[in-house]
Amino acid sequence: MNDLIILDIFWDRQLVKDKSGKEFEIFRGKDYDHDWVHLGHGYSKNKEWIYFYLNTCFEQHLKNIDIASFILIEANEAENTIYFKDKNAVYLKSYMCGFEILPEVNPNNFRIIDIDNGYSTSGKFDYWYESKLPYSLSEMTPINGCYQRVGDAIYYGHTVRMTCDVDTFEQVHPKVDTLFKDKDHLYFKSKIVEGANPATFKFLEECIGEDAPYYLECDIHYYAKDDQYAYFVNEPFGIKTIKTGDLENFRFEVIDEIGYGRDSKYRYEKGKRKKIE
Repeated sequence: MNDLIILDIFWDRQLVKDKSGKEFEIFRGKDYDHDWVHLGHGYSKNKEWIYFYLNTCFEQHLKNIDIASFILIEANEAENTIYFKDKNAVYLKSYMCGFEILPEVNPNNFRIIDIDNGYSTSGKFDYWYESKLPYSLSEMTPINGCYQRVGDAIYYGHTVRMTCDVDTFEQVHPKVDTLFKDKDHLYFKSKIVEGANPATFKFLEECIGEDAPYYLECDIHYYAKDDQYAYFVNEPFGIKTIKTGDLENFRFEVIDEIGYGRDSKYRYEKGKRKKIE
């Protein structure tokens, strides 16, 4: 090894040349750094550190991790979701939660049910990503990507039990996953939209219909109204009530690829009022 000239270094191997000029690769964990272990999907470890390619990772969690028994269970790189375990716990790294220890999990009986949707199980408990579910997955029926029905209850995000009328709970529009209604209320995610009338609430066809024109963020930004107010709906983040004085004439228009709500006096960009000159 001391007679070799290193030509290039990779995270798991080196390109070297011997005295005769012959070039070949030597492998980390086999030919050098003998305590180094390849975990898979770019992760590795030695006796002291865990690595992602050439960089150390999970440093702030190493006090809880038993490195000697730490392994990678399964990964979905497209969804940035990876499960690990050691002799004491199961760990999840995901775009949904960062790096977390799954609560009350026995690593000996832990099993991934559906890595694409973050479902797993251990003993008496089922999990959605890092969250321990208050019900069994076998009892759950998805309504859409945001809401689930379990018996006579509706949950938002798998863990927040809604206070709603289950029998009349329904999606307002198929393009908007975060807005539902029942006979009494309109809901954005798990919260009641105060003052909204579910019986008359509707999206403006000009911005959500099949023939709606293109505008910036047309897949998440919409305008709506009921018999009291107009609304700007930002599907991932919130709903803003617009107290227009001209509700009858409130409509939608596109100018230079920007979508606006408007009435006879004002134009509304992302729900913010600007006087029409």
